[in-house]
Amino acid sequence: MKKTSVLLLVFSGALFLLACTPRQKSEDQKPNIIIFFSDELQFEDLGFCGGSIPTPNLDKLAAEGLYFENTFTPAPMCTPSRFSLLSGRYPGKCSDDAFLEKFPLSEPYNIGWNTYLDSSVRTIPRLLSAHGYYTGMAGKWHVSGEARGMSHGLLHLDDSPADPAVNVSLAEHQKLVSQRVRDDAGFDVANSVMYGNFDGFAVKALRYHNFPWFTKGAVDFIEESRERKQPFFLYLAATSLHGPHHAEGLMRDYSYTPEGVVDLDAYKPDLEKLNAETVSMDSPESHRYTGMAFLDHQVGLVMEKLEELGLAENTIVIFLPDHNTEPAKATCYEKALRIPMVVKWPGKIDPASKSAARVQTMDILPTVLEMAGVSLPEGYEIDGKSLMPVIEDNDLPFRKYIFAESGYTRSVSDGEFKYIAFRYPEKILDNMKNGKLNYAPNYLNTKGIGLPVIPITFYPSYFDADQLFDLESDPYEIQNMAYDPAYETKLAELQAVLKEHLASFAHPFDLEVDEFVRSDQYWSLVAETKKLSVYDIPWYVRDWGEISWPPVQ
Repeated sequence: MKKTSVLLLVFSGALFLLACTPRQKSEDQKPNIIIFFSDELQFEDLGFCGGSIPTPNLDKLAAEGLYFENTFTPAPMCTPSRFSLLSGRYPGKCSDDAFLEKFPLSEPYNIGWNTYLDSSVRTIPRLLSAHGYYTGMAGKWHVSGEARGMSHGLLHLDDSPADPAVNVSLAEHQKLVSQRVRDDAGFDVANSVMYGNFDGFAVKALRYHNFPWFTKGAVDFIEESRERKQPFFLYLAATSLHGPHHAEGLMRDYSYTPEGVVDLDAYKPDLEKLNAETVSMDSPESHRYTGMAFLDHQVGLVMEKLEELGLAENTIVIFLPDHNTEPAKATCYEKALRIPMVVKWPGKIDPASKSAARVQTMDILPTVLEMAGVSLPEGYEIDGKSLMPVIEDNDLPFRKYIFAESGYTRSVSDGEFKYIAFRYPEKILDNMKNGKLNYAPNYLNTKGIGLPVIPITFYPSYFDADQLFDLESDPYEIQNMAYDPAYETKLAELQAVLKEHLASFAHPFDLEVDEFVRSDQYWSLVAETKKLSVYDIPWYVRDWGEISWPPVQ
């Protein structure tokens, strides 16, 4: 046989072997990335954190990934926590026109549900889209301002979702919502988007959670990405365990959605089984059990879709909530700030690994960028730091200090001690001094029945200008040591650290204490505010029952 014939046979055989060998993932192939971002969860809600509610799919995710035990949000409310996740910045660095109009750079800002994204912010989707990623979201948005005429009179409180004309209006409204999200955040696609919370939706008949609708939006996006043969980034923001009450909407017809009638049979859990499991529970238990069942089912369906499409081995999955829960929501107390987070990265992260490193929500943006091989634009500043060193060595420390902000409070913690500064702006102090206010405003500058009444009830030092807590001996932050001479050095140390941190913000926040907040007049105004009762909050007993704080061990 001629030498050329032999070579041809060898070459042909090699091609045959290559064709029959399963393809290995290319080292330069960009990973897909999914962020599951749930709504106000406790550690006690998750099986892998020792909770009693079954969460098998989330437990599996933790068993296959890295569990960050000490993750902290910089602001424990829906809007600012989402702002930080998507922007990599502290909420107080919001550049939205409405935020700056209400809080000029010459005045302290108040962090509430007011830190909106705008097109100037280099969000995760905006940065990834510029580097070949197909980016999409489904679920709860809540990072843009008021609709600003977005509904154009399309929707009305008593509309019936079964009415074909209303169905058309819902579809039109959803197009406007989707466009707004794409404009403000830079997503290529926004499917099944709830602009705020379900209990505030314009059509009363649709004020129930609709996880199947969110899940369909996410799955449709993944399938479209697969067809386009592009790496994708998906932000899927669930609504558990936020209100309205999850079990009250359990047996509804989920085909009625905020975008009209949609076939969602393939995305529903076993509703009859879930109803049978929860029907005899008291209200707070059924609320949490049902919400977690929907969330866990959603995670399971999305993970199954990745397996079905052959994408699982090249998809990074991150799970975390926006913040923790009552009785500390909308404060800088640990209960509100500390959250669970899991990162799964096949081939890069060892299964069932853990890290005690102290990290924050802003760190996700630079981490995702490094995972994707994308750099920040030159000169563009963020507050987050990539978690890749901890992902590669789980025992490494990360952040020495954790900073947070809520309302007119700012805080710093070194892991052993926490310092919180509560400072009213001058105009509010003046109104209390001259009698224009007959109460002491809470952190969010309000008085009326609502969320702040809960932490005011359970945290004795809420109205103290300076608060210092020994987190090791007092993890529930009950005993304020700021006025104890034995802690004077520690107080000064953390005040200096916080002062340096605050200098990086455009707005002022003066740590000097006005003597008025030590006066009898001030504390009489505080007593007036404290007359409000948690039992006057409509959802408190229904969703929470009786909170025991500190919790009974």
